[in-house]
Amino acid sequence: MIYDIIRVGGDDMYIRKTKVPYKEDYLVYLVESFRNEKNQVRQRVLESYGYLSDLTKDNPNALEELKTWAKKQTEAQKADTSIHLELNMNEAQDGTQKPLNYGYIFLEAIYHELNIPSFIRKYSNERAFKYDLDAILKLLVYSRALNPESKKKTFEHKGHYFFEMKDIELSEMYRSLSELNTLKDDLMIHLNKELTKKGLRDASLVFYDVTNYYFESDINDGFREKGVSKERKKTGIVQMGLFIDKQGIPITYELFPGNTNDLSTMRPILEKIKKQFNLGKLTIVADKGNNSSTNLAQIDSYGDDYIIAQKIRGRGTPLADIVLDQEGYHVNQEGTFKHKLVRYERNVKDADGTTKTLTEHLMCFWSEKEARFQRAKRGLLDEKIEKFIEDPSLLNASNSFGVKKYFKQIKVDTKTGEVLKGKNTYDFNQEKYQRDLELDGYYAIVTNNLKMHPFDIIKHYRQLSTIEESFKVTKSDLEGRPIYVWKEDHIKGHFLTCYLALVLYRVLQTKLDKNYPIHQLKEALNSAQMIRLAKHIVLLKDTSELFKTITDAFSVNLNFKTMKIENFVQSLKQIT
Repeated sequence: MIYDIIRVGGDDMYIRKTKVPYKEDYLVYLVESFRNEKNQVRQRVLESYGYLSDLTKDNPNALEELKTWAKKQTEAQKADTSIHLELNMNEAQDGTQKPLNYGYIFLEAIYHELNIPSFIRKYSNERAFKYDLDAILKLLVYSRALNPESKKKTFEHKGHYFFEMKDIELSEMYRSLSELNTLKDDLMIHLNKELTKKGLRDASLVFYDVTNYYFESDINDGFREKGVSKERKKTGIVQMGLFIDKQGIPITYELFPGNTNDLSTMRPILEKIKKQFNLGKLTIVADKGNNSSTNLAQIDSYGDDYIIAQKIRGRGTPLADIVLDQEGYHVNQEGTFKHKLVRYERNVKDADGTTKTLTEHLMCFWSEKEARFQRAKRGLLDEKIEKFIEDPSLLNASNSFGVKKYFKQIKVDTKTGEVLKGKNTYDFNQEKYQRDLELDGYYAIVTNNLKMHPFDIIKHYRQLSTIEESFKVTKSDLEGRPIYVWKEDHIKGHFLTCYLALVLYRVLQTKLDKNYPIHQLKEALNSAQMIRLAKHIVLLKDTSELFKTITDAFSVNLNFKTMKIENFVQSLKQIT
């Protein structure tokens, strides 16, 4: 049957007349407007009054009275909502209503954009999990990004977010850490494909560095081991080697026992990247802590380029003579910067012991700014040296850091040849100290790309600070350490959640043209708090200006004090 629909009054509730075909009459309904799950305006019939002719048979004004009644019902409903809304706002201000975070939704948008749910779903289906690994991973990653806590605290606070968390057990959360460790390598490949497909991956320049993370526990088990801690902790540590791309977006990482030498961490990760990631030719930038003949030989054998800092200080370093030789330097007009390129060849051995010849450029440069910085960093070194010369026994104290390298323990009196016994005797190496003073402000970078302009070598190397900042973010903003889980597979699962949180933030930064550091993004997303009120209304608390910038980037308007919950949900769905 075809109806002739005529809207005759009301606001959200109104009376509708529907023409009945082939009959001079109408059907009369009470109708309400609403929005469906796709945010489309729809109507639903609340009551049918039958034919208009029957309604007006005994009361000619029946239709007008129904229209008036419908309008009053709408007004009464709105007034009732306002009363409850005001009451609930007061209740919220009293602290009886807990605010929920909805800022995570922008991280979830990127999480979905990278098709992580489909990857996790496929993995889960293959293993027939009885728990929702994707939901647990979201909780772990969003919590790590916004409110990093221990796994137990994360579980207890799972209701602090707007999304409905399915019922899970704490044991399932810990079990999921083991699964995350198992799927890690495949997920790295998946993420790289998705980032490349969406034009977010730029591997024309990649950066590598190593850091470590400490535990509160004193247990050493072959993975958690004592090593050279960046924070000078005496407990066990784990080493992390990380590759990131030119955009600052991580490529992949590996964890190593805490006593692993930094120099041996690059090769296994680079081998995986070359075999599995299809990134093409790379230019790898790294610090001098990764400069070994084996690493350089491996990079060169892949046909890739390297830009790596070269150590020029220390015993038996002939490169210091090249750096300090003033012949060939180009000096700027102000005399505050100078540089030179020196071409030379050297024989190195690769991982299998094969000897090969590398032809390189040694980029030497001096900066007055760097010289001042290093001298300031040296601090009261001269004064400390004088003190230790007068009383060498103080060299055994903890405050000898930075000084002891200039003192050599001696067993024989240099004047008499007599073997010295008793307390330790030291000789100050004046020549070594003077050489280090002369090297203040000088740096050297080595590259196998002989066509690269000297200033490009420096520019690319200085971008290595991006990876240092990534480590800082994981340690501070994401609170990746200290680590409170103790099983090796749980430790590795923990770091995968830290890694994913960093990836999501880096992509968010890219969408915002890299104008904001991660700690500001974290504050902005945490400022997005809402409270559920009566009559399906939500109260949105005031957010930061940066949060409004984020909503603009995702083309959504959340700049309201209150919203119907169905409209609020639809707005969030637009984001994801």
